[in-house]
This record gives sequence, structure tokens and C-alpha cells, in this order.
Amino acid sequence: MNTRAFIHNPEELLKEGTKIINSSSDAKYILRVAMVNFMLAKTATAEELSTLSGIPRRTLTSWVQKVDENGFESLRAIKQPGRSSRLSEDQMAIIKDAIGADPEDSGYRVWDGTTLSDFIKEQFGIDLGVRQCQRLFHSLGFSKIRPQKYPSLEEQNEEAREDFKKN
Repeated sequence: MNTRAFIHNPEELLKEGTKIINSSSDAKYILRVAMVNFMLAKTATAEELSTLSGIPRRTLTSWVQKVDENGFESLRAIKQPGRSSRLSEDQMAIIKDAIGADPEDSGYRVWDGTTLSDFIKEQFGIDLGVRQCQRLFHSLGFSKIRPQKYPSLEEQNEEAREDFKKN
């Protein structure tokens, strides 16, 4: 069994880790700190923790190394920014104005994912998928509203009409 030569005092790291567990609300961070604390307190080895938790042994030992070299903050998950938008803020404003207006002003019957995709391709030369355009509607503050089928006036089912009005 290899024993690690620590840069910092393991007992002090253990105390710091215990404070973090009691004060943090980030579950992933708490798990990582707890695993490191188990190894610092020599409650369990990396092999035992790996078997019990399903986290690879190498990951557990690298967490201990990170904590020793850079402190517990190095165990926090890094926010991934994701892919940047293909539409600029000005283009988004133009799209929002177009959606807010009558679709016939832009040459469409209704606004949906397909027509928005076509509008963006015509206006800006950017090819967005239908599903991406549906998400764009939501991000711009619009929601999907579908008409409900109202029992027609020709039908003599007055009870169905009254039930529809109630709901």
C-alpha cells in the first residue's frame, strides 16, 4: 500500500473538509469532500471506497492530491459555458419583434418551429433546426398555445358546450 507524502497536514485538511460538509449545499461537492475525508482519516482506503461507491480508485486518489496541492475548492464542479449562440443579440431582438407581430406580416400563416426556422434562414442565412427554434420561442418568453376544439354550434349537444365552458 502506497502512502502519500502530504504537502499540508492531513489532520488540518480533515478539519477543513468536515466544516465544508456541514456548511455546503452542493451535493456533488459534498460527496467529493466526504470521500477525501474518509481517506484522510484513514477510515477507508481508495480501493474500499471505490468498491463501495463505484467511483474509480484513480479518481479518488486524484481528489486527495488536488486537495493537498490546491485546497478543497479545487473539488468544485466547473461551470461549463456550452456552445455560444449562433444568433447575435440584435438578431434575437428582430426575431422577438417578428414573433410578437402578426405572422402574415412576415409571410407566414402561424408561428411555429418550422416557420421560425425558415424565417431565420431567410433573414440571416443561419440554418437552425425546428427543435432548436421551438426552444428559441421559449427562451424569448413565448409559449405554445393550441386552440381547443369547441363543440360546434350545429351540434345539439348543449351539455358538452356547457362542460367545455366550465373548463
